[in-house]
Amino acid sequence: MTNDDLVFKAVRARVEAGDYLDERVGLPGVDVDTEEGGAFTYAPDGRLQRLYWRGTPQYRAAQAADRFAPLPPLIPASVEAVNECEALLGYPLPPLLRRCYLELGDGGFGPAYGLESLQSVLSDNRQDWPESWRTKAKALLLVCHWGCGITSYVDCGDPGAGMWAIDPNPAPIGNFQVSLFPQPLSFTAWLHRWIEGTLHQPWLVQDEKTGEWRGGTDAEAGAALEST
Repeated sequence: MTNDDLVFKAVRARVEAGDYLDERVGLPGVDVDTEEGGAFTYAPDGRLQRLYWRGTPQYRAAQAADRFAPLPPLIPASVEAVNECEALLGYPLPPLLRRCYLELGDGGFGPAYGLESLQSVLSDNRQDWPESWRTKAKALLLVCHWGCGITSYVDCGDPGAGMWAIDPNPAPIGNFQVSLFPQPLSFTAWLHRWIEGTLHQPWLVQDEKTGEWRGGTDAEAGAALEST
């Protein structure tokens, strides 16, 4: 069994268990004391629902107490839709990503706010990207949003399906092009880390020694989380 097979099996198990997103919505009217802080949304009947993020103590407590609203079933993408995506992109999707779309769902599961649907991927507008990104952009496929403009991409032109990210927040004014950076892992490793609970949101940092802008390391991400 290949690494792709093992990761797919683990992701499929999470999908089948109905626990396939990092942000979960609580039951309406349960655990909604706003004085405790946190994020909320509204149920169709107007009642508050608390939002939980995977990895936090609040998430673990709500999961143990079965206080999550159920997630809807996923609908896989059609072969025609995947083929259209590949034709427009000009590159084949990484085998694991292609299999996830065809067998699990047309997005809506996975890290952060879930993999993007094929429709969202195809409508990803890059006309405003800096000129220095244009060559690389041709092979980059949007896979998910993290919020605050932070996004993850897979390089479909790379046989190893390497991951890239954009974090525009720390970039200096007039030097936005530093916001795009490679990450030292493949799409398969990226999904594997999500299953393990060791995947960090990509973020841009300025190296203290060289002054160069680059992607933050796991150690830097861990230190940042501990300080919050």
